[in-house]
Amino acid sequence: MKTWIPFIIISIIMLIILIKLILRKQDTVWQKVTLFTAWIYSYFICRICLAPAPFSFTPTHEIHYFLIHGIILNLIPFQAMDTAFWLNVVMTIPAGIYYALIWHPRTVKSIFLFGLLTGLTIETTQFIINWFVQLGRWVEVDDLITNAVGVWIGIAIVWLLSKTFVNSWLKKLKLTS
Repeated sequence: MKTWIPFIIISIIMLIILIKLILRKQDTVWQKVTLFTAWIYSYFICRICLAPAPFSFTPTHEIHYFLIHGIILNLIPFQAMDTAFWLNVVMTIPAGIYYALIWHPRTVKSIFLFGLLTGLTIETTQFIINWFVQLGRWVEVDDLITNAVGVWIGIAIVWLLSKTFVNSWLKKLKLTS
């Protein structure tokens, strides 16, 4: 049960954020759709990444890792480019789409940082939760890389779509101009 306490706390925080989003008066219906679906996506990411692992993808070959306070830490990239590797990219593509719709990163530096900070936030939070409650999660440099790539792809998708007839719909969904 104690392994679920961090996720319960995160869920309470997410509920408070949802209430604040609902109470925002300045947003159009389409902007509320963006915010609400971003909240749903964020909550599922928290469930997938920050709750006890109900599943695992067992690598088909040996991976070299470190053990720190019972936490499995993989600092050597590209040892296992398996299903989990590619699913991490896919998992964070929506994050990039939401970043583009909500914050409009325009510079290469901001796009780079959005990607990097997404992976860093997930992996650091996993490490901290593992430290306190032995969550059973691996903390991997591959996840940091794949999460960043997914975010960059998501931002690129919005940028590419903004160059097409879909741009009029995107403008409705964007929070800032």
